[in-house]
Amino acid sequence: MGTRSTIKFYDWDDETPVASVYQQWDGYISVVGHDLANFLKGKKIINGISRQKMQEGYANGMSCLAAQFIAEKKTEIGSLYMTTPHDMQEYNYEVRYVDDEFNIKVNDFSGTPDELLKYKE
Repeated sequence: MGTRSTIKFYDWDDETPVASVYQQWDGYISVVGHDLANFLKGKKIINGISRQKMQEGYANGMSCLAAQFIAEKKTEIGSLYMTTPHDMQEYNYEVRYVDDEFNIKVNDFSGTPDELLKYKE
């Protein structure tokens, strides 16, 4: 039995995520949370595309960022799945990009990727 989690990527102030993924195990902040925070560090959301910019850590909106996350993390059968916006597990991560900065919300934490990396459960 694993510690299940979801990660939901939201466009601006929308209430419905553009993408929702389910992680079957290690949903703890110290594992999935830190992995998510490290993925987001150095990334920036832009409006417009360029192959060079993607290589430099840019994403053309939150749906592009979510696709990059899934492409990087889905390396084998099982473990990571697409899910519905209503799926709730033990840990439920929400990712938003507000004022040129990522905000991650999970349980009683809300802050930047750097702040999440320093957070103690």
